[in-house]
Amino acid sequence: MLEAGLLTAIGVIWILCRMNLRRVAGYALPVDVLITGVLTWLFIGTYAGMVTGMFAGVIVSVFLTGVKKTVGAERLKLVRNTDEAIPRLRWKDIKDG
Repeated sequence: MLEAGLLTAIGVIWILCRMNLRRVAGYALPVDVLITGVLTWLFIGTYAGMVTGMFAGVIVSVFLTGVKKTVGAERLKLVRNTDEAIPRLRWKDIKDG
């Protein structure tokens, strides 16, 4: 049960590592909720499956929190320059908190 959760979490973390981790960590809460919900839904049907999904979600959540604290995070911000009439979306560093 826990081994399956660990292997599932490693698979999800592997996929997240292929993305820009600073940008994923900027939206850690929605990503945590989405991953935990989807994994729990995928393994629904048995008690072991539910524990596997929840355990994998917790591991991914801890990983994203660690990335956010060590590497930092970025979020999309609407930025308006003085010479541009239309504001643009830009990735900006955010403070942890």
